[in-house]
Amino acid sequence: MRLLDITATGHSDGNRIDLTWAYPKDVDPPGIRVVRREGTHPQDPDDGVTIARGVGLVSTTDTGLHGEHVYYYALFPFTGDPPVYDPDPHNVAAATAITPYGFAERLYGMLPALYRRYDADRPPARSGDGPPLDTDPGQLRGFLDLPGAELDRLYSLGRAALSLADLERVDGGLLPLLAQWIGWRTDHRLPVAAQRNEIRYAPRLYRGTGSVPTLDATVARVSGWSNRTKEFVHNVARSNRPERLNLWSTLRSPAGDWSTPALASVDFAHDGRPAAVREADGSTLFVYHTRRQHGWDIWSKRYADGEWGPSRPVTDGPTVDKNPTAAGQADRLWLFWQTYDPAQPPEDRHWRISFAVRTPTPTGPKWTTPALFGDPATERRQPAAVADDSGGVWLFWLERVSGAWQLRYNRHDGTDWQLTTPAAIPTAGGRTPRVEDDLCVAFRPDGTAGRLWLFWTQREPAGPAGQSRWSVFYQVKQGLVPGATDWDQVRPLPRTTDDFHDRQPAPLVTPDGTIEVFWSSTRGGGWSIVRAGLTPATHTWDAPEQVVGAPYARRGPLAVPTAGGILLAYRSNESIPYAAEEFGATHTLDNRYAGTTTVDTRDTAKREARGTFEDFQTYTYDTGSGGRRTDDDRISRDTVGLFLTPDTDDPARIDSVVTRLAGALADFMPVTTRPVFLTHPPSGTVRTSRGGGHRG
Repeated sequence: MRLLDITATGHSDGNRIDLTWAYPKDVDPPGIRVVRREGTHPQDPDDGVTIARGVGLVSTTDTGLHGEHVYYYALFPFTGDPPVYDPDPHNVAAATAITPYGFAERLYGMLPALYRRYDADRPPARSGDGPPLDTDPGQLRGFLDLPGAELDRLYSLGRAALSLADLERVDGGLLPLLAQWIGWRTDHRLPVAAQRNEIRYAPRLYRGTGSVPTLDATVARVSGWSNRTKEFVHNVARSNRPERLNLWSTLRSPAGDWSTPALASVDFAHDGRPAAVREADGSTLFVYHTRRQHGWDIWSKRYADGEWGPSRPVTDGPTVDKNPTAAGQADRLWLFWQTYDPAQPPEDRHWRISFAVRTPTPTGPKWTTPALFGDPATERRQPAAVADDSGGVWLFWLERVSGAWQLRYNRHDGTDWQLTTPAAIPTAGGRTPRVEDDLCVAFRPDGTAGRLWLFWTQREPAGPAGQSRWSVFYQVKQGLVPGATDWDQVRPLPRTTDDFHDRQPAPLVTPDGTIEVFWSSTRGGGWSIVRAGLTPATHTWDAPEQVVGAPYARRGPLAVPTAGGILLAYRSNESIPYAAEEFGATHTLDNRYAGTTTVDTRDTAKREARGTFEDFQTYTYDTGSGGRRTDDDRISRDTVGLFLTPDTDDPARIDSVVTRLAGALADFMPVTTRPVFLTHPPSGTVRTSRGGGHRG
């Protein structure tokens, strides 16, 4: 029920506010509950102090108040017992309590004593007047109560004016003026407390004009709907920006459960994978190549006690350094990588293998100056190193011999390389290893079924006629004598069909002597991480199972044992979630790190993400038709999408809110930015809402 003629007035006696109201005509007066609160109007009957409650009330007095304070009142009509309330947002009032400063008494005291003496004499009582009152101040003194009360009011209001710029104490009716001073549009539908809060945070919003948190905060303020903001600039394909793969990790607990993937580093690469070595203090040192402004360098990152440490450079120079591998030998750490020096003469520009050794010193571990491995004139790449249990370090690599790449290896016994001429893996089982990429090696302590397990990938005819697919192969060396021809036959990783790729195998020798192999595969459509167990004695494989899957690319796995379980590090173009620092409720996905991710028609999960907020794929620029773009032309550098979740299915109401929202966003978006509103109402039908006022 909406009451009429509601007034709240600060009484001249001070510390008191009088309230009056009226009922609509032809309505039986209901019960009224009057509730008082400071700072804002009460929102419900229990939100404040009840100062009056009764049936048919038309006025009440609130006493014992602080002078020069604004008090807010709400009147709640009700019927029945227990009461059933019929509130109306218009049944509110506010007033400032007056402080009795006693100006009447001060004026009276300033008069000549003669006036006060004669005023103290009471006139004789007339017939019918009754006995004289002891509290009668006198005619002159009583007269001065009239201007004195007004002076009290003026002085109180004047002192209250000192708080007009105090956001917490100013009368709610004056908040629009404060908002106007800073160019803020007041939403008069909001409670006074909410209006205060908007003005309080307005400077922070202005500082963030054009940022995602500010847009989300504006949407929540204007519409009350949840929103996720997407910058479509990151969905524009660029030929000079290939797919970026950042470093991620997940941890398998002793119970076999994998944790939620977590970002380890934004040190990105387009290919390759990290290498790792267990340190004496129980931590794990990862080394990997990453793209810097001047080129490709080798960086390191330590994992300890469930946390990733900061990234640190290992190489930093003009050369191209990629594909690192590491192995520990007693108190030394060997690091190998392939390097390319563009400053060399054209005839000498080819891949070489460099290495550095970290040794203990009185001031801490130090790396030796990087040096070239072998003859600098020989082209070498893809190093893979592993340490055995007898103090040796094995190094495998690809070497160009007579125009073809061959697999070579050698062993360092702690003093020198044992073979003067590096060995080549002989033909075994009628098949010579044809290593093309992804070379890696694992050492198995139990020698009954092989000591060195070498894995790689090569292209094999598969799929439709004339096509090929990447496949994983492996070969086993039974002993630790470098020159011995004790290599087993080449074996493939079993395949159920031919229409997928298997790449980047990463073997992990388990404590019971079996081998667990992780690799990246397109078995599920897109690139994902798959694992399977391998029994060394029989070369039988368990059924492959997916560890980390679609829709994002998951490449280059590396599994290492840690104190908390098996840590799986890998490369991925996954979007990075984060919360805004100033507006904690704002969460968004940052897919700027994904690079140019092309659409793969075989990847169902990626296809289904098209057009959604989570879509990280890139497309050609939307230029529109006839020189004009509509809200359906989103893939562009200047378009920002607001994925709204309305609380209604009514299209008219949705469009009305979006129109109002478009006008409000104009103050918080750059003039060159074009907003597009995509609503997802409860019915689940996604539609593009066109809000008037946004830029075309």
